[in-house]
Amino acid sequence: MMSSSSADDDRPGRKANGKFVEPKLQIHIGRKLREYYAEIAAEPVPDRFKALLDQLEKAEVPAGDTPTKPTPGETE
Repeated sequence: MMSSSSADDDRPGRKANGKFVEPKLQIHIGRKLREYYAEIAAEPVPDRFKALLDQLEKAEVPAGDTPTKPTPGETE
């Protein structure tokens, strides 16, 4: 089995198979991902999603209650 090596393979935090990333790069990527997620999480919920969530909340069965099955021919 032949193995190729480069200067990058000798740096700390790296392996020849490319599975490890330098700690400084990991920190940078983590910071950017957190910033990106925070931006998305701060966006308002679209009105359509709010309406769907309201419908789901109204349709929830309280704990301990048994949902009723529709009779044949009845629509939900």
